[in-house]
Amino acid sequence: MKAFKNIISLFTIICIVIPSFGQNYSYRFTNSVYDENIKSITFNVNNLPTNFPVIGLRGNDRLILKFDDLLNEERNYYYRIVHCNLDWTPSDLKEFDYINGFNDERLRNYEYSVRTKKQFIHYWQEFPNRDTKFNVSGNYLLIVYEESIDYPVLTRRFIVTESSTQILPKNSLVGNTANVRFNQEFQFDVNLEKLVYRDPQTELTLVTLQNENWDSYIARKPNFLSRNTAKFTTSGSFSYKGLSEYREFDTRGIQFIRRGVQRIERKKDGTDVLLTHTYSRQNLTYMLTFDFNGKFFINNLDGLNLVQTVDLSKSGSNSGGTGTRSAIRDSIFNYARSGQSEYALDEKNINADYLNIIFTLEMPENLESDDEVFILGSMNDWEPREEYRMTTSETGQYLTANVLLKQGYYNYYYGVLKSDGSIDYQKLEGSWNETENDYQVVAYFRGFGDIYDRVIGFTTFNTSTSLLGN
Repeated sequence: MKAFKNIISLFTIICIVIPSFGQNYSYRFTNSVYDENIKSITFNVNNLPTNFPVIGLRGNDRLILKFDDLLNEERNYYYRIVHCNLDWTPSDLKEFDYINGFNDERLRNYEYSVRTKKQFIHYWQEFPNRDTKFNVSGNYLLIVYEESIDYPVLTRRFIVTESSTQILPKNSLVGNTANVRFNQEFQFDVNLEKLVYRDPQTELTLVTLQNENWDSYIARKPNFLSRNTAKFTTSGSFSYKGLSEYREFDTRGIQFIRRGVQRIERKKDGTDVLLTHTYSRQNLTYMLTFDFNGKFFINNLDGLNLVQTVDLSKSGSNSGGTGTRSAIRDSIFNYARSGQSEYALDEKNINADYLNIIFTLEMPENLESDDEVFILGSMNDWEPREEYRMTTSETGQYLTANVLLKQGYYNYYYGVLKSDGSIDYQKLEGSWNETENDYQVVAYFRGFGDIYDRVIGFTTFNTSTSLLGN
């Protein structure tokens, strides 16, 4: 009997200790792509490209993953979902703690491209689904892999949130007077009336992002508690470069030139699109122009003949106008409107073609000889991937890059990769505190005795709206 108890004790120790050892993962806990054939990844809520990938626990919203495989051969793709801590490391929860259903299910939804010069297979998957539902709030990582988890093709971050608190953003004066013209700073109140807590200054963490870019991540603890409200009011705690409005181009139709496009050359095996020549904006004054805050969405107006969709080219830079937020908003909602409770294949995803997009940038005067310039936006997860690297032209007068992108509307920045791996946007884009930006705010809570970080609240706000109090 004693020997049996010893065996049980040893087994218990093994079960506890083994998960605590470091583990080598074949994927990063970021938004990343590991296969050069995987393109045009979108991961949003209810098929709206304006929606950050966050859903309510046991709510009715659905996350929809979509991507193309340019290999154009049927491959067996599976997905695994991992629960993560606030800092995007794996949590201590077991799979059955955070998932009701199964992991490692196959992606069964796909369709071949139609009437495109570049052939591909389009895949999509909805979450939660009949096989996989979420039991707890928190950070989650979705891994899509081929055959074995050792061969991932993409990873996506998403958040499941409770509705336990309210987050109230407020404008804040920039603490460092040297940054008054360039930075945007905020303070926050977090209402804790519905939450059982002991010490919010250690249990509560607020995380902010600028324009859904996880590289802009800032995490802070409250500096004091007033009744049931946690205050985040320390000067400079949530401070961001305002940067500038995003650069843009529109290739939703290629029958004529649209915003940001200079020339279109159709070939037998593809189409080249030369974008309008661009310049550094570092020393320019601020100009208010419409943008989509770094995002993109796929569409093919020529193939679908959507005459009701607003044509942005009529108010774009090529015709002397500035464009309007309502125009792009109308286009987005036309794009997403399906009238179905579950996502079904959207035809534009299989008949929008891939184009060779040619970027050109006048050689900036302030660029150092060893500076590496990249094209960055949500289209590449703000990652400085090799295909988005700018190279010097033969004349040395400008930088250029050729990138294969699907028809759609795109926003982007030019960024300089620094030696520490961070990106300097201000060097080529400038920065102004008037710039219109979106911000996402996530409230995390780990109470006394908890073994994982709950997400107890989420909000998003725009600097040009009245959501910000003073």
